[in-house]
Amino acid sequence: MSRFCGDIDPAPVFAAASVWRDRALLNDGSVFSESALWTTGNLAELVRHFVENEDHGSDDFLEKLRRQLDPVSSAAKQLAAEIQWLLWLAPDNVNVDTKVNEVAELWSWSDQLLLPQGRELLQPEALRGVGSAGRGITLHRRKELAYIIRFAHAFKALSSRERERLLRDGWALADWLQTVPESNQRQFRHMLLYLLFPDEFERVFSGSDRKDIVQHFAGKRRRDVQSQSALQLDRELLEIRKKNEGQYPGVPLDYYVPPLAGLWKEAQSKVWLLIWNPDNFPWESLEADRSATHAGQGVTARWSCANGGAKPGDLAYLVRTGSEPRGAIAVGNVVREPYDGPHWNPSEAAQGATRQYIDVEFTRIQDPTKGDAYVSAEQLKLLSADQLWAPPGSGIEIKARAAAALAKAWKESVEKRTLPRVSETVATYQQTAPAEPQNIIYYGPPGTGKTRRIAQLRAEYTSSPQAQSKEAWLAGELADASWFDVLVAVLWDLGRPSKVGKIVAHPFFAAKLQLTGQEKYRTNRAWAVLQLHANASSTTVRLKERSEPLVFDKDGDSQWFLMDDWAEQCPEQLANAKRWKAGPASASAQRRYEFVTFHQSYGYEDFVEGIRPELDETTKELSYSPAPGVFKRICRLAKKDPQNRYALFIDEINRGNVAKILGELITLIEPDKRATYDADGVLTSGLELTLPYSKELFGVPANLDLYGTMNTADRSIALLDTALRRRFRFIELMPDSAFIGGADGHGRIDDGQGGEIDLRRLLSAINLRVTYLLNRDMQIGHAYFMPVRTFDALRRVMLNQVVPLLQEYFYEDWRRIQLVLADIGEDDEPNEPQIVVHELLLPERVFGIERNDCAPARSYRIAAPESLIPDAFRKIYESPT
Repeated sequence: MSRFCGDIDPAPVFAAASVWRDRALLNDGSVFSESALWTTGNLAELVRHFVENEDHGSDDFLEKLRRQLDPVSSAAKQLAAEIQWLLWLAPDNVNVDTKVNEVAELWSWSDQLLLPQGRELLQPEALRGVGSAGRGITLHRRKELAYIIRFAHAFKALSSRERERLLRDGWALADWLQTVPESNQRQFRHMLLYLLFPDEFERVFSGSDRKDIVQHFAGKRRRDVQSQSALQLDRELLEIRKKNEGQYPGVPLDYYVPPLAGLWKEAQSKVWLLIWNPDNFPWESLEADRSATHAGQGVTARWSCANGGAKPGDLAYLVRTGSEPRGAIAVGNVVREPYDGPHWNPSEAAQGATRQYIDVEFTRIQDPTKGDAYVSAEQLKLLSADQLWAPPGSGIEIKARAAAALAKAWKESVEKRTLPRVSETVATYQQTAPAEPQNIIYYGPPGTGKTRRIAQLRAEYTSSPQAQSKEAWLAGELADASWFDVLVAVLWDLGRPSKVGKIVAHPFFAAKLQLTGQEKYRTNRAWAVLQLHANASSTTVRLKERSEPLVFDKDGDSQWFLMDDWAEQCPEQLANAKRWKAGPASASAQRRYEFVTFHQSYGYEDFVEGIRPELDETTKELSYSPAPGVFKRICRLAKKDPQNRYALFIDEINRGNVAKILGELITLIEPDKRATYDADGVLTSGLELTLPYSKELFGVPANLDLYGTMNTADRSIALLDTALRRRFRFIELMPDSAFIGGADGHGRIDDGQGGEIDLRRLLSAINLRVTYLLNRDMQIGHAYFMPVRTFDALRRVMLNQVVPLLQEYFYEDWRRIQLVLADIGEDDEPNEPQIVVHELLLPERVFGIERNDCAPARSYRIAAPESLIPDAFRKIYESPT
């Protein structure tokens, strides 16, 4: 029985179709009046003036239809309105208001401006539709209406007995329809059979969908399916239904609703089962991750996956095992192929054990301990007895039928029982950096995951306290501390009056000196800061200029100490001192990376080192001395901590003059030239050179990795310096629609009208046209669509991000933008509904007079968000046939 339409109640639609059958097909009556409209004579008028009299003008469909129907009788015009109503009866991808308005407009062309009766057949329940007809129903509306007229005209030519026979036997009617021209191509043929015989025919109106279903379930070759007639496909669909009803006893089935939808629509992607046992692995960020997904945000997490066959775009379910409650608690998409990392168990990892992982972007995480809905272990067992739902290892493939059943159960148990949306958080999980020096540049069009990849790498260069030496941790802490902060901490730690010699030898002061490269000025630096912040009433400090806070003083033996009230004036410095003294906290983590963005004015002095002005805190005069740049600072940190790897991330690396920025260091960054040092900081291998400003010997440590990103739409990779290209490995990141999860995990979202929009097909269609019109380096990245879960979100992304990017790419060439968005068709006629709307400006309209020296021009504008209906986006990727 194929009356089941998912969330749609088809009964009012079937009732409306029955009214039409009885009044119009069995008799010559009318749907909306007491007149005789469905007569052979009226139909013959429409054949002559509409079917056989095509209007090739550039006006929209209704305007051309008005001209074509102008000569026909009033009754024939009313019949045309009822035929339009009949065409709109089954499709659910056309707005109900649009349907009603068009039927009323066509009726108004007759001698009756208003519909006399039958308004109940124009109510939303009757006209909401029962299934999608795709873009074809609007792009080929003329052909569909012509088919209805041909069908009705031929049907009326039959005897009343023959008509009654065909309307009692659906298969007899389907066989007779083969005599009507274009029956194999027209969607109304399939709609007609479903509306009149819903127990025998399917609500699959798209010709390509019908063939896809048969090809998958019947295991046929595409070319064999292509050669089948519409009637043969009908019989195949019925047999497929009967077979699946045996597989799913008692379950209402429909090809667009799970479990069947998951069997033919997702035939190319796989579904994986991941496990989480809270008894073995604490998920510390569970609450934050759960809240983020309930707020509509994706949460990317590393998860163990034993199978190496997982690929981006695959669906993944997470099952909670161990202690109760057990069952499926999360769903998401694989966003990174399998890779090796340290074992999730710290003790195993400490012994060098590794595991294979994938990165999953979870779109929904439930916590049953908080009362969240989930698919329980008992429910999982009922879905499929053949599927192992609690495997010993994480990452097994879920069989197709079990996956389809789980998708249905997840929708029923979780998606229909959503929680309120709360705050956003994104989870990251620590990974291990590579063992050898890495020089890598990720390049590709915007939105292809370069930023996401850098974010993943940052987690790899974040140390837990146990993994980082105290010296390295302290260096990171002191990087942004002032000299005043350091001296307060030193005197507090010493705990008694001390001379400058002892102060500058303290580990806090020495570590700060190493970071700044000012070792030879150590004593002067200490004296200057101590005197500048000395007590105003001090009898031993002669400096007149002072600067708050005034907390230092010295005795007659030149021993410095802190004033009694210093802690009240310096609470932040006291907190720093205590933290530095205690060392890395058990709950904190230390980053081992720096981030910088290149631009046209960025230079060697910013990156490596340069002479910079500095105000002398004692004399208030400017002095000039070498100061380290970001690259030199991260190299010093890496040199002090050889047990861990460090990284420098360079965003937009192609926007700077790389050869000028790196200077002589372009040689030292090569992996085989990297420097290694012993415990005393003496070079043991690799190269060092003397820096031009500070005259220091300098090498690039072997435990420092360099990563860059570049946008190929902004500047070609070919423009990079040849020497740099030789020293870096380039990894291309191109758009991949498989990363788009959508709302269902397979790239689709609900269009709000009972249909769906396929984001993966949408992006692929846009990029194919951009590649053809421009080049492959200026495609649209998948990252723009990854957060999209709703139709409103799609409208925002398209209007606020994609269309402006296309404007930039095409330099305001609006016609080519329209080609990309399928807003124009043959002879540049508009494809309604348009995203980029155009109208023709005639000289006489612009200037008020006719001008032979001026040609017509086009005016363009972007449609208002509220006017963009789902078909505006579906038309981009759907074939008009």
